[in-house]
Amino acid sequence: MTNLPGILHTAHDGAWQVAEHGCQVLAWQADDKPVIWFDAEHADESDAVIRGGVPLCTPWFGHGPNNDQDPQHGLARRTDFQVTVAEPLHVVGTAETASIGIRHEVVMTDTALQMTLTLTNHDEKPRVVEGMWHTYLRVGDADQARVRGVRGADWHNFATGDEGSFDADELLMAPDTDTVIQGVGPAPTLVDPVWGREIHLTTTNCPSAVIWNPRSSSGIGDSPTAQAWRDFVCVETGVCKDSAVPLDPGTDLVLTTTITVTRM
Repeated sequence: MTNLPGILHTAHDGAWQVAEHGCQVLAWQADDKPVIWFDAEHADESDAVIRGGVPLCTPWFGHGPNNDQDPQHGLARRTDFQVTVAEPLHVVGTAETASIGIRHEVVMTDTALQMTLTLTNHDEKPRVVEGMWHTYLRVGDADQARVRGVRGADWHNFATGDEGSFDADELLMAPDTDTVIQGVGPAPTLVDPVWGREIHLTTTNCPSAVIWNPRSSSGIGDSPTAQAWRDFVCVETGVCKDSAVPLDPGTDLVLTTTITVTRM
């Protein structure tokens, strides 16, 4: 593994992994196939950020709801968390960035990956926060994958500038997919026909989703992540952009995402 910062907690011979840096899930699987995409040989593709896995994008997403925050996707994924660990793999990480307390709880079992994100405003004034799990989901072929559970939601593709509302219940993967969805239901599902499975993301308090893949109509980039575009689809869940949440001083926001797998 290339220059992975901090301590790595593992179980099941490395099939389950959580890094203390960013309190970031790197691996989980319920059977013989991985559910999370992570390229250990190129984990340091971006400075201070572990590429792949499930990065935490908070207390802002992108450059924030007003597009005026740096670094991109917040501070959490660049931060070393204080972590407690129980067996087989139950990790609780805490950190504070920009006066926002962050608590990330990860529970891995043989059937589910459960994640709970709690954001607390420790500032003396109200704050607007965003929080997203930037989940890289492993697939047999991204070109044949689709995301179900989006009917009626609003969408804005930031790669093309197009926007609208979903009449159908599925988003088909295609080049230039960088689609922010607002008003998504509590159970988006990634359908992977090549590996014959469905990956379910069951959420609470997560009206936003982002569907992303680095494939571009103008060509495939040179980065290791871009070169691996067939191997993953990002289905990101949480609150961002138009669904950013105002927090009064001392108040919390609690988000959950649970990932399970069924066979088709």
